[in-house]
Amino acid sequence: MSGKILIVDAVATNRIVLKVKLSAAHFEVHQASSGASAMTMARGLQPDLIIIGAALTDMNYAELIGAVRARPDLAIVPVVALLPEDTGSARVAALAAGADDVIAQPIDERIMLARLRSLLRQHHALQDMRLNAGPDCATGFGEAQSSLLRGGRITVLSLHMTEAMALRTRLRSVCHHQIAAVQAGAAGAKLSSDRVADVFVLLLPEGYDRAGLDMMAELRASPEARHGRIVCLVAEGARALAASLLDMGASDVIVGDAGLDELALRLTRQIQHKQAIDHLRTRLHDGLRAAMIDPLTGLYNRRFAMPFLRELAVGTDQASPGFAVMVADLDHFKQINDRLGHAAGDRVLCHVADILSSSVREADLVARIGGEEFLIAMPGADGAEARRTADLLCHRIGAAGIKLRGHGTPANVTVSIGVTMGEPGGGGEDVSGYVETLLDQADRALYRAKARGRNTVKISARPAA
Repeated sequence: MSGKILIVDAVATNRIVLKVKLSAAHFEVHQASSGASAMTMARGLQPDLIIIGAALTDMNYAELIGAVRARPDLAIVPVVALLPEDTGSARVAALAAGADDVIAQPIDERIMLARLRSLLRQHHALQDMRLNAGPDCATGFGEAQSSLLRGGRITVLSLHMTEAMALRTRLRSVCHHQIAAVQAGAAGAKLSSDRVADVFVLLLPEGYDRAGLDMMAELRASPEARHGRIVCLVAEGARALAASLLDMGASDVIVGDAGLDELALRLTRQIQHKQAIDHLRTRLHDGLRAAMIDPLTGLYNRRFAMPFLRELAVGTDQASPGFAVMVADLDHFKQINDRLGHAAGDRVLCHVADILSSSVREADLVARIGGEEFLIAMPGADGAEARRTADLLCHRIGAAGIKLRGHGTPANVTVSIGVTMGEPGGGGEDVSGYVETLLDQADRALYRAKARGRNTVKISARPAA
């Protein structure tokens, strides 16, 4: 099935005719005759899209859409209003009530199906993002959509600069967003980083179908537009082009002349949606970062460090000098916690983390892999460079007096370091086993450093195999 669609209309004929068209396009179609029954049915159905007809006896568009948006499980489900006639005032009223799109009688089946596919594609992509970003994102996304977070940026693109400028002037009279006009070449839009926008408006006059498809393809491939929304304005006689643009990834297509009020509503809706997705994407990135970063020291954690080591062990250039793996452990750290308190211990860990990070090369990895244990990986380093770096780390940490709040005397700590050397492809196909062997050898060297009095470096005498 392409998606579950719930049709809500009091007129049985309307529901049946629409169901036949949608079922033939392989949608899973369900029907409700009232707003109340639709809300009850949606609880178990969890539709991917809702189509609301005008002939409802128990509630109007705005009330039913408000009820849908108030439900956390339905907050992001796209809603389409089915209008009995295609008038500008009716479209504006439905969009102002919160509909994501409108379909008017008589139905142009090709454009309707393209619109529904576009809305469902966006909905499923959003569901995937929410799944990855965490279970509490549904409400957050709904709240982000409910109000415009900031003024948006719109770029109008046209083959003729005069037309782009004219549309920009008209939009500025009804929109508070930043609006730019850009002339597109015959091969498509050439954008620079200073023209990144929330919404790109493609102005496509009649007779430019091929150029319009090229502009759409070029814009979709542009890095500057990869997160932007695309709204296409096409001539009344270009309905086939409209359907193609929607299937190519246009966020919305307006066929024929649209009033400024309708255009402003559609653009604002796209900006709200885009900014809400940006908010969700930021949460997703923050979540991924939190999964890889130690919250106390800001260093990478073990979850990040192990794949990094596996990449070094796999290697792309087996003629390289190899890489170094170090395990560093603070000496007598428990005594610091016991004598000065855990807050002081945390301050010491952060200070040592700063010394480690500032004392290695940019390409090296420093991670906290245990309570007071750190991992340093040095790609391309030989044994001599690894030894020099480890000695430098010991010296800098031992010489640093760490000032602690509430304590007059700076704390002095030392570190013991075990070092082993690895080589790309050294473990053959058993990469994970090879990495574990490297860590085991670095740990054994660390134990020898501890046994020799601490504050020293020991290098594994046996190469990992």
